[in-house]
Amino acid sequence: MGILSALKKLLTSWYVIAPAMAGLGVAAGLLIFLYAVPGTPKIGVIDVPFTVITEESAYIISQYLNHARRDDSIKAVVIRLSSPGGGAASSERLYVETRQLRQEKPVVLVINGMAASGGYMMAMGATHTYTQTSSLVGNVGVITFSGPLIPPLPGEELVISGPHKLDGSTRREWIGTVETLTAAFAQIVITERGNKLRISEDELTKGRIYSGLDAVRLGLADEIGGDSHAFQKAAELAGISRYSLVDVNLEVLREIIQNLNDILPSSDAQAAAAALSQSPPAAQHSSVYNGENPANQTLTGESGGSLTRLQALRGLMLYGRLGAAPENPLPDFPMDINRPNLYYLYVGNAP
Repeated sequence: MGILSALKKLLTSWYVIAPAMAGLGVAAGLLIFLYAVPGTPKIGVIDVPFTVITEESAYIISQYLNHARRDDSIKAVVIRLSSPGGGAASSERLYVETRQLRQEKPVVLVINGMAASGGYMMAMGATHTYTQTSSLVGNVGVITFSGPLIPPLPGEELVISGPHKLDGSTRREWIGTVETLTAAFAQIVITERGNKLRISEDELTKGRIYSGLDAVRLGLADEIGGDSHAFQKAAELAGISRYSLVDVNLEVLREIIQNLNDILPSSDAQAAAAALSQSPPAAQHSSVYNGENPANQTLTGESGGSLTRLQALRGLMLYGRLGAAPENPLPDFPMDINRPNLYYLYVGNAP
């Protein structure tokens, strides 16, 4: 009995109870922090529905990528992509920015309908790539328009400073440029895919497009899978088990709406916010990328002012806010203004 009394007295003494309570407090606080307090790690989801990559669409996608990079609560990113490619410079920009995001946090990309040409170049910036079995993948190559073999002679009244001031270069030089850019594109794929690639550079630059199943077999993509696989892989690469998903597209729209509140009359800003909030996120995003003309979707405030949905989605973007209309940039200039264009673009079979 003496031993039991001494043990009871020891267990109820302050120098035993105090450390025990402190330990319980720390444990309870940790549980609250992990399960109750906001701050759960997030996986950011970026949706890119079927999109031709232009300067404008690349700008918008860049906003998504930059937001995911800046948000410290986002520990990994899943990109759901479908694109036949587009402008060369814009496609390269998205590849570089996706790779930059990858250097800071894991990026898992899911190829849905297609990732061809410039779309496939963007996919090369990801950490890990999934594709559907029937997706279209590849089409490494370049398209450009070099003009006629013998360009028309300028009129006698036109004075130019050099033989190629009008056309930029000879047809042969344009072909050389295409070959150089194709080789650079192929080198990106070879570097990014590394030992996984099971196709030669010569075969790669023929511009073939492959099914998702063949793309995995040839090492152009990592695995067959969809969204659920991508979320699991992103969490694994980020080293997290508990996480929530955040719609990056919607978060960027919220930032745009906030900017609208800062620069527009309150009635127009409220109308824009109300119209955007009434549409599901997918519908909001598709107005940027699908074949609709967003300029026809007008938001009208109580004051009678109007704001197009395209303007609302652009927010404070540069495009459309500076310069003359492209169809008539210099009204008094006596010649049409053109510029050589280079594309990483899959155009499909001609009818």
